[in-house]
Amino acid sequence: MGNRIVIIGAGGHGKVVYDAISAQNTYSIVGFVDSLVAVGTAVKDNCTVICEQRNISELEGIADYFIVAIGNNSIREQVFSAAADLLQPATVIHPSAVFGSDIIFGKGSVALANCVINTNSFIGENSIVNSGVVIDHDCKIGKSVHLAIGTMVGSNSIVGNGYSSGIGEHINSFSKIA
Repeated sequence: MGNRIVIIGAGGHGKVVYDAISAQNTYSIVGFVDSLVAVGTAVKDNCTVICEQRNISELEGIADYFIVAIGNNSIREQVFSAAADLLQPATVIHPSAVFGSDIIFGKGSVALANCVINTNSFIGENSIVNSGVVIDHDCKIGKSVHLAIGTMVGSNSIVGNGYSSGIGEHINSFSKIA
């Protein structure tokens, strides 16, 4: 298997994920997939939309991996499930992200610039740990979660599947959020 990746979602978040993938230097970006941006449209650095989202089956043989760059959790979860039938979910970690020891970071998840995930924390699949997020030690973040820019998660907290934080939200230590 190669390292070719497509980014599903050609909006602003897709561009940020593109930058993280480029900086990570693990994957070769094939292009974007979108439901609203026309095929052939240049999105970032002359990288174009190569496929409509409804025609995702056309990507078989063109790409090996995918990452869903859609902020809406329920839509991201649906797209993730459909794409996982064809391609492998990628893990995107910006090089400026800081990971403590014993982190479990789920497939299809993204850790963006300057986030911190401290020791013994778990991040579920298909989640977004956005720029400047801090997750303290011994936390469990569910699948298809979006922790917005600057969110602070105190130690020993549990954040349930599908949760979306607000920008700069503070989640106190020992919290349980469904």
